[in-house]
Amino acid sequence: MKFLIHLFLALIFFNDYSGYSQNKLDDFSNLPRITHYSKKDFQADVQFWTMTQDNEGISYFGNNDGVLIFDGERWEKITLPNNSSVRSLTTTKEGLVYAGGFNELGIITKDSLGKYRYKSLLEKLELDEEKLENLWQVHEFKDHIIYRSFGQLITISGNSATQISSNLSFTFSGVANNTFFVQDANHGIFSFDPDSMRLSLVFDQKLIDNSEIIGFLPGEQAGEVILVAKNGNLYKSNPEKREIELWRKVFENGNTDQVISSRKFGENYLLGTLSSGIIMVTSGGEVVPESPLFSELSNSSVLNLFSNGQNVWALLNNGLDFVEFTSPVSHLFSEASIYDILLDGEQIYLATNKGVYYSNLSLSGENNYKFTFTKIPNFEGQAWSVQKEKGSVIIGHDKGLFELDSGLAHKIGDVDGFWKILPIPEKDNAYLACNYSGLYLLTRSGNEWNLGGKISGFDESTRDILKAEEKSTYWVCHGYKGVYKVKFTEDYSRVYAVDHFTDQNGLSSPFNVNVTKWKDDIVFTTNTGVYEFQKKANRFEPYKPLNSILDTAYNTRKLLMGEKRAWFVQDDEIGYFNPDEDQPKIYKNLFLNLKGNLNRGMESIYPLPDEKVLIGATTGLYWFNIASALPNYKVPTKLNSISIVEGENRIFLPLNTAEEIQLPIESDIVRFEFSAPEMSPASTVQYQYILEGIDKKWSAWEDTPFKEYTHLRPGDYIFKVRSRDLSGMEGDIISYKFNVPRVWYQTTLAILVYILGFIALCFLLVFLIRRKIHQERLKAKLASEKTQKLLQLEIEQLKLKQEKENIRKDKQLLEEDNIRKSKELANYTMMLVQKKDIFSETYQSLQEFRKSLKTQMARKNLQDILHKLHQHRIGEEYMNVFDVHFEKVHKDFFKRLKEIDPKLTKRELRLCAFVKMNLTNKEIAPLLNISVRGVETARYRIRKKLDVQETNFLEFLEKLSEPAVETVK
Repeated sequence: MKFLIHLFLALIFFNDYSGYSQNKLDDFSNLPRITHYSKKDFQADVQFWTMTQDNEGISYFGNNDGVLIFDGERWEKITLPNNSSVRSLTTTKEGLVYAGGFNELGIITKDSLGKYRYKSLLEKLELDEEKLENLWQVHEFKDHIIYRSFGQLITISGNSATQISSNLSFTFSGVANNTFFVQDANHGIFSFDPDSMRLSLVFDQKLIDNSEIIGFLPGEQAGEVILVAKNGNLYKSNPEKREIELWRKVFENGNTDQVISSRKFGENYLLGTLSSGIIMVTSGGEVVPESPLFSELSNSSVLNLFSNGQNVWALLNNGLDFVEFTSPVSHLFSEASIYDILLDGEQIYLATNKGVYYSNLSLSGENNYKFTFTKIPNFEGQAWSVQKEKGSVIIGHDKGLFELDSGLAHKIGDVDGFWKILPIPEKDNAYLACNYSGLYLLTRSGNEWNLGGKISGFDESTRDILKAEEKSTYWVCHGYKGVYKVKFTEDYSRVYAVDHFTDQNGLSSPFNVNVTKWKDDIVFTTNTGVYEFQKKANRFEPYKPLNSILDTAYNTRKLLMGEKRAWFVQDDEIGYFNPDEDQPKIYKNLFLNLKGNLNRGMESIYPLPDEKVLIGATTGLYWFNIASALPNYKVPTKLNSISIVEGENRIFLPLNTAEEIQLPIESDIVRFEFSAPEMSPASTVQYQYILEGIDKKWSAWEDTPFKEYTHLRPGDYIFKVRSRDLSGMEGDIISYKFNVPRVWYQTTLAILVYILGFIALCFLLVFLIRRKIHQERLKAKLASEKTQKLLQLEIEQLKLKQEKENIRKDKQLLEEDNIRKSKELANYTMMLVQKKDIFSETYQSLQEFRKSLKTQMARKNLQDILHKLHQHRIGEEYMNVFDVHFEKVHKDFFKRLKEIDPKLTKRELRLCAFVKMNLTNKEIAPLLNISVRGVETARYRIRKKLDVQETNFLEFLEKLSEPAVETVK
């Protein structure tokens, strides 16, 4: 990573250089930070033409798609009525923003709801019928607004506009030293006085070699104006004396590039070119074509430049670049994670996870504006420390202990895994070499370093070690096992005593304990504050001088005392305070961008003179200028818009914070959008807010530039928001009062109605209670009468119960009689069937036997027998007996059938009876003296008469019958 350190550039841009100190880093002049904005950010065409800022710090950009407005958080696009590109923008002293495009000019305003709008002035100025063409530039000059097109100047004063025509073509205009200049092609450079509406020739075109001017910039001398030509020629002129001379040529040796924009920046001049990016010209006339200040621009075609005095916006052919010179932080190195830093004369060394990098801080040539870190060759892997001892640079590395000599690392001994070395006060040229698994004795003899054997008696990792007050005694802190107090023999050949301290000795936990020196005391940083060891009590006690400054709720991991400031690391945040103050104030904002990027337990902080500091992180090496990060003022925090959501509709509210705003009752969501336009857009801006009426304290700092609240309860609220950025700048608090009204059932009238209703309800309750008492008394009386009636009813029920029992017994007898009769009927029927079958079989047999007789006498005698049998066959008398039995069992069965169809014959009634008894056609046929086929025919006729289907015939007959005796309920 390359960065700027040249004295010349420091004088140009910062004017605070006072020469190098011993370590060459007393006054780091850092490269600016460049932030690129692409189409993904602003969602418009990538080509920009012009820019301005209003009095609130809001930025306006002229773009092919219209005007882009940037408040530091959000981009908003405003289009002109004819959708033309915007080529000209300016802001007046009153804060009005004027814009111009093709056949269009007007102002951009912000309404009470925070919405930006374009208002055309063509009709007001009676220019709506004019062909204005492209308005390339606009200026405020002597209370006039002057637009420039190729064909004319349009000067606006009040509600009137005056047009001044060109001789050929107005190619460029500008204001310098309180004079308005405009170039008329092939005629020269004129000054324009809007009061008299006169153009006066200042320089003839021949005096500038017929060059096209693209810039009028104030010079160093009084009345001096620098003319910047498109071909790269710079002219020094004095318009009052009519003197002009060629000062510098930017392009040499046939370079055909063009200068298309220019801007004075500090004491120097910045030239935007067509293909060479930004060229810088110093006040002394030195041309710096490839300044490292602008080497990181994202595009080499710079259409325009804008400066607010401290920083630069580069309007590119493809996007925007913000060049920030006021940033108090520079990222100097990004190739690896930093674990230790060493400044040694003109050298800087970095111990990283990829090895050791170094760089020479001295300048090697007239045009050498930057330097480069070089990695020590053949020295890969994790380096933990880099130290200067006895004139040697010693490196603690995962591969062992190394001495750096002539850019090469030479291993000391043959043991791997060393953290660092620590001088032994009692022994000259002797050191403790801190290893992953204990301690080694390191000595120096002449120019040679010698690593002795391991010191026996202690085998723990010794990364965090500090000399104790006692002789040959050291404190060692282990990240997981607590604290050890290690005692050595006088010759440091072995450890003869080890005291182990954990949470049984005053510490709340054995984890994350570190030891350090604070002034004259040895202190221990923990998860719950800072402790010191009380020898008499043999335990750790809170260290009040630091616990009163540092919050004990956070884990303090590192303490370091600089010249004026004490540095600390708490919960992954770096900060500092002045311990000499009565009530020291903590400063952390400047270093918030490093949060989450520190090497836990191996944080590297290197304080420099003149309020500067180097900090190593996982993302590289950073340089901070503390003095420039402490502004003595606060920038405004702005409310951009306030809106409410009702269902699918979004309604914007007035931004007038002087009066309390009443929200609609149906508000589902209230959304506040805010920004800090005057803070650097290159730095992350954070916001903190509170809604008084709900929140008890301020929120945590967040990057989100808006806040939403849902379904707020009725009441009065004050929303407050403040801002800060990660460079240490703070924004003031802005407030917004509003009220969520009560719904109709929560209003005063509704409450009065509730009270009256409650009183009426009380009277109603009294009335109801009294009526209830009366009803209860009446009820008691009725209950007494009812009791008497119930006694009588009980007596009657006993009688009825007895009668029911008698009826039940009678019913049981009747049912048993019915069953008996049914059995008799069934038996009788079956007897008839059997008898009929026997008779038929006998009669048939005799008939056949008669045919076999041979004598006439025998046949005559058998015929007499057959005649007598036929006289005694089953006749009507038997069937009448069947009818009587059937009627006893199935009462009114024949009667019901006759009611359905009176034409039913007796034979048909008997057939229905046989069917109900579930007899088959074969069994029914002999009883009726017909064939089986005849039975089927008879059944069909009956079903036709009764209108019953065959499948439902039996069911129909069963339902037709009723029990002989009704059931008593």
